[in-house]
Amino acid sequence: MKFCIIGGDMRFNYLKQLLEQDGFKVTAYCCRAIENCEESLEKALDQSNVVLGPIPCSRNKKTLALNDCSEIEFKAFFGKLPQDCIFFGGAIPSGIYEISGNIPVFDYLSFEDVAIRNAVPTAEGAIQTAMSESDRTIFGSKALVIGCGRCGKALALMLKGMGANVTLTYRKSADFAIIRGLSITPAPARELKNIISSFDFIFNTVPAPIIDRAIIDAADKKSLFIDIAQAPGGIDYPYAAETGIKALYCPGLPGRVAPYTAAVILKDAILRTVDSHF
Repeated sequence: MKFCIIGGDMRFNYLKQLLEQDGFKVTAYCCRAIENCEESLEKALDQSNVVLGPIPCSRNKKTLALNDCSEIEFKAFFGKLPQDCIFFGGAIPSGIYEISGNIPVFDYLSFEDVAIRNAVPTAEGAIQTAMSESDRTIFGSKALVIGCGRCGKALALMLKGMGANVTLTYRKSADFAIIRGLSITPAPARELKNIISSFDFIFNTVPAPIIDRAIIDAADKKSLFIDIAQAPGGIDYPYAAETGIKALYCPGLPGRVAPYTAAVILKDAILRTVDSHF
């Protein structure tokens, strides 16, 4: 079994090491975090069974996102892959599945175990960012977490453990019950505009344009917004900058703040999928 890593960040350097420790042969192309990458895509792909693309897989939904190499259109890329291989990538555009031909395509982020386990390093990274970008402590602050998904709940619990006064928004009655059970203040998502001005830190986990001009106008201008939702995030960034509010988009936190842990999570999901496929 041979693996080929294309693009990617530091977590893919650790992923290469972990796979090699398990006895697999691994080549790499255009990953700035890995030394001694192959000089050409064709050489890296030679006889590969599993091709591991970056996270995110694309920046424009048309080409493969590479670090310092010329980006390649997906149709041309899949034409270069060995016909008996499988491909992994992160946040894969929906149109890719239609042009991949007979090559099976798997999205790292679609695996339930990856999403659950990534919630912890994502939450830690969000709090780390808030601490480094604010002149206030988390302890004693008022923190709002928008979205009651895996990351939202993990983040709310961590903030609570650090002494913050935490409010978590919800849409479903079941989520209301869960939030109350966690001893965190629940708030209906529809009330966001009415409550937004009360918080020092606002963390968004919802991958939709939820923080629009009306929400931004209602917020305290000293508030810090941290957006950890999948691209393109949920904040009107140009308007936030126009009004003087500090809003930070923080994608890919697991790979940035805990690359080794992120690599372990990816490796487990990849090998499980490889075992079931081959």
